[in-house]
Amino acid sequence: MKNQRIVAIGILCLVLSLTGCTTTTYDLAIQNVRLFDSKNKTVHENRTVLINADTIAAIVDATDSYSAKETINGDNRLMTPGLIDTHTHLMQNYTSSGHSAPKTITEDKSDLARGLMTRMYLAHGVTTIIDMGQPEAWIDVTLNWQQHPSPEYPNLFICGGSIVSDASYRQPQHHIEVMNPEDGRKKVREYAKKGLKHMKLYRKLEKPDFEAIVDEAKKYDITINTHTDNNVMTIDEAMDMGVRNFEHFFTVTPSILDYDEHWKAMNAAYGIEMSPSIDEFAAHMTFFFSYIKEHPEFETKLMALFDRMAAKGATLSTALNVLASAAGRTDFFTSFEYFPIRRTPMVSYSAAQQKQLNEAFDYMMLYVKKAHDKGVQLRVGTDCRYGGKAMLHELLLFHEAGISMEDILQIATRNGYEAMNLQADYGSIEVGKKADILLFEKNPFDTPENLLSNKTIIKGGKVFSLKKSLAYSLQDILIDQGPKKGLTWFKKEKESELYEPLNADELEKVVHTFSGDGRIDEAQTVLRLFQQHFPERKVSMDENILTNGTYALINKKEYDKAIEFYEFAAAYSSEATKNGSLAVLIKMLEEGIPKAKEYVETIKTDEKYVIDENEINSVGYLLLRLDKPLEAIAFFELNVKLFPESWNVYDSLGEGYMSVGQKKSAIKNYRKSIALNPENNYGKAQLKKLIAQ
Repeated sequence: MKNQRIVAIGILCLVLSLTGCTTTTYDLAIQNVRLFDSKNKTVHENRTVLINADTIAAIVDATDSYSAKETINGDNRLMTPGLIDTHTHLMQNYTSSGHSAPKTITEDKSDLARGLMTRMYLAHGVTTIIDMGQPEAWIDVTLNWQQHPSPEYPNLFICGGSIVSDASYRQPQHHIEVMNPEDGRKKVREYAKKGLKHMKLYRKLEKPDFEAIVDEAKKYDITINTHTDNNVMTIDEAMDMGVRNFEHFFTVTPSILDYDEHWKAMNAAYGIEMSPSIDEFAAHMTFFFSYIKEHPEFETKLMALFDRMAAKGATLSTALNVLASAAGRTDFFTSFEYFPIRRTPMVSYSAAQQKQLNEAFDYMMLYVKKAHDKGVQLRVGTDCRYGGKAMLHELLLFHEAGISMEDILQIATRNGYEAMNLQADYGSIEVGKKADILLFEKNPFDTPENLLSNKTIIKGGKVFSLKKSLAYSLQDILIDQGPKKGLTWFKKEKESELYEPLNADELEKVVHTFSGDGRIDEAQTVLRLFQQHFPERKVSMDENILTNGTYALINKKEYDKAIEFYEFAAAYSSEATKNGSLAVLIKMLEEGIPKAKEYVETIKTDEKYVIDENEINSVGYLLLRLDKPLEAIAFFELNVKLFPESWNVYDSLGEGYMSVGQKKSAIKNYRKSIALNPENNYGKAQLKKLIAQ
C-alpha cells in the first residue's frame, strides 16, 4: 500500500506539472495598473505586468494570482513605455565650454559622463536617447555603452559624427567631412564595421555625397537621419532617395521656399536682423512660420509637403522647447547652445517684434498640429542640454497645440522607437519587450501638467532610484543666486539625506563648467570647496576650458577679467600655453600692440606653443567685432608674416585695412590674395567696390 501511495503521488505531480500548475516566480511584479497601449492608443484597466531579468515575461489580469520576488502596487496608476529622445548630443551634456568638447572621454571620466546622461534623461523618464553627432574619438567609448546597456543609465544609440561635405573652413569637432561620394561610402563601411546602426547626415552635405551615403547605408541596414535646411538638399529629394527621418520641425521651411531669396524678405517684413546669438537664430526659424502664413502660396506648398511626407512614412523630430524658449513660451528655458549660461534667451526685440514672434510661434504650432493630423510621424528630439526635462515640456506644447494625450504618449514612445528601428525591443509594453517602463504618480489624462509629476521608473527590469547631486544642485544655486547664497545653501544642505555624498568628479565638473563660461567668481568659489573637501586631489583644466572661458569674457569686453581668468585657469592647466594666438592676444590686451609683436618673436619657435593660421584669423575678426580695428590689423599682419603663401591671410588683411579706410593698403592686399587664388570671388567683389569708390 505504501508503494502504491508513492506511485499515486508521483502520477499526481506529473499531471499537475503537465497541466501548468507549476508556479513561475517572477523577479518583479507591477500590480494593478492602467496600461497604455502605444500601438492602439488605448488604456487597459486592471493589468499586472510580470518581469524576469530585463524583459516583460507576462501581462495578466490584476485579479490573477502570481508569484514574484518583488511586487510594486500600481494602485491603478498609468503605466507607459519609457520615453525616447531621438535627437541629443552627448557633447551638449558633457562639454564644459561653448565651442569645443574634451578630445576624448577618458576611462577615469567614463562614469561621470555616463552619469550625466542618467541625471539629464533617465531621472525624468527618458529611458533611451539617440546621439546625433559626436567627435569620432569618442566612438569606441560610447559604442561600448550602446552595446552594454545598464539599469543605471539610459539606453544609448550613436550615429558617429554628423557627416558634411568637404569645406574650406574649420569644422566643429562633431562634424566629419567626406571628400567625395566614394569617401562617403567608405565612411558608411567604416561605421558599419564598428557596429553602428544609425547615421546623421548634416545640412552641409552636398547632393552627390548624400546620395552615395544613403545608397551605401542601405546595404548595411543603417538608419539614416538627416537635417536639411540649407538649400543644399530638400526633404523631397531625400525622400526620393529613400530617407524617412528628418531632424527639427523648422527644417520644413527651406523645402518650400528659397532661403537665399526669402531670408532677407522675411527679415525686412519683421524688421529683424540676424545676429550671432543662437537664440535669435531659433527665433528667426520661428518667424518663418508667420511669413508662410502670410503668403498663401507657401502655405499651400507646406500642406502638400506634409501630404507627401505622410504618404512616404516620413518622420520629423521636434526641438520645440528650444524655439519656445526663444519666444518666451515655455516654463523651462533651453537652447541649442548652453553657453553662455543663462535662464532667458539672448534676443533683443521691441515689444512689437516680441508680439510678432509670439504670433509666429502660434502659427508654427498650428502647422505642427496640421502635420500630425495629416499623418506625418512626429517624434521628440530636444537637441539641448537637460533634454529629459525639456522633453516633458515639449509634450505640454503638443497639448497646447490641440494634440490629444493618447497621441502625445505615442509620439513620445512608439513613434520614436519605430523611426530608429528599435521597436523589436522597445516602445510598447508587450511580452518579450524590454522592461523599460514608467508608472506615473498622477495621471496625464486627468490634466496634462501631470506629465511633470513624479514617476516610478523601471529600467532594464530594475526599479530606478537616484538621489540629487549636491554638486550639480550647488551649480544651479550659484547660477541663480550667486556665490554668497550658494555657500550658505551648501553649508546647510551638505549633510542632507536628500543628496548623495559630495562627489569629487561632479564638483570638479562644476569648476570646469563655470571656468568654461568665464565665470571666475563662481569657479573660484567651487574650487575652494573642492580643495577643502578633497585636499588629496588637484583640479586640472584642459586647453578648451582655458581658451573658451577667456574668450567668453573677451566677447563681453570684460578685458581685465579675461586677463585675470587666463592667469587663474593657466595655473591649473599644463596645456595653458599651447594656444599661441590667445597668449599673444592676452599680451596685447595687457601691454599693447608693440609688446605683443615682441612677444610673438619669443614664442614662434617655442614648441610649447601652437600658432595656427585659422586661429590667428579668427582672433583678428573677433577684434573687428569688438571695435578694435588696429589690434585686428596687427593680428592679420602677423598672419601674413607667418603664412606668406596663404591667399586668405591677405584677404583678411585687406578687410582690416578697409575697416579703417586705408584704401590703398586694402587694394594692395586684395590683389595679392587674388593673385594667389584667382577663384577668390569675395576678394574680387571687394576689390571692385574699392576701385569704384
